[in-house]
Amino acid sequence: MAEKEDREDGAEDEDDAAQAIEAAARKKKIIMLAVIGVVLLALAGGGTWFGLRMLGGDKSAPAEEAAHAEEPAKEGEHGQEGEAKKAFYEALDPAFLANYTVGGRQHYLQVSLAVLTREEEALTALKTHMPLVRNRIVLLLSGEVFEQLQSDEGRVQLQQKLLAAIQEILQKETGKPGIDQVFFTGFVMQ
Repeated sequence: MAEKEDREDGAEDEDDAAQAIEAAARKKKIIMLAVIGVVLLALAGGGTWFGLRMLGGDKSAPAEEAAHAEEPAKEGEHGQEGEAKKAFYEALDPAFLANYTVGGRQHYLQVSLAVLTREEEALTALKTHMPLVRNRIVLLLSGEVFEQLQSDEGRVQLQQKLLAAIQEILQKETGKPGIDQVFFTGFVMQ
């Protein structure tokens, strides 16, 4: 009978040891999960901070400010103190459509445009004279040679012609060219 009690005591010791090992394993798992959670939170916080900084949320980039401070002021783009004037963009919606006959076949050009100015008054003048501007652009597009528009040089020349046409209208109507650049926001040839 003494052997039986020793076996039961040994079994109880083994059960106690197994329970102790399981408790230690659970405690270790909890600690590991806590550490992983803290690391994930730190990564998420750091990623958010980095993302906001890269998107311009943090304006305390001294190296960037110093680089801009050393640049000379460009004529027409900066105010009296040398600070950059705000850029204003205006889309000329809806898109322009022109048709061409090439070799007896019908072809089309659809162009979406936007303009850049640094003067708010120029945008007001552009909107006021939009029918005149759109008319000039449609006539200009219709007078182009379709094959030339298929090259980069042809598109750049068209861009310059469009800028000159818009500036000419604004110069005549307001006394200032007003628009600095014309951009293609869509260019489809078919």
